[in-house]
Amino acid sequence: MIKKIFSFVIIAALVASCGTGSQKEASSKAEAGTKVEFASLVENPDSYVGKNIIVEGKVIHVCTESGKKLFIVGENPDISLFIAAGENMPKFPMELLGTTVAVEGVITKVGGAEIASAEAKAAGMEPMKMGAGEKMGGDSCVTEKNLAAQASLSNIIMEYKSHVVK
Repeated sequence: MIKKIFSFVIIAALVASCGTGSQKEASSKAEAGTKVEFASLVENPDSYVGKNIIVEGKVIHVCTESGKKLFIVGENPDISLFIAAGENMPKFPMELLGTTVAVEGVITKVGGAEIASAEAKAAGMEPMKMGAGEKMGGDSCVTEKNLAAQASLSNIIMEYKSHVVK
């Protein structure tokens, strides 16, 4: 009788352990980014706020000062997406400039044309301003001025998780 109970407990434990593996797979799939076309992001950025997405674009700028900022464009070179690497992320390699990459990250919307210091610090970045002619994190450049002036995505930031060169 004890052997039967012991056998039943072992079988039940094996079945239960098999079930947790599929739960881990499901949670991994839920955490993976959803691929979004750059044009879709431009047309309706609010629908992607707070979501982990993967977007593909051409790298037009890698910050030379901090190495933690990257800008990509889609088909329209006048609309760029600002991608920020947090404090715990490595710097972007300068070799990315001019390449096409698929970048994964969480989209964040900031109020108006200014990034709140609290949001920037939460992402592990320096406080940044995006007003006309103002600096973003101590690195002023034409790309940042263009970002502040563009009609779409000027108040959208992607908090970087990973990238793949295409």
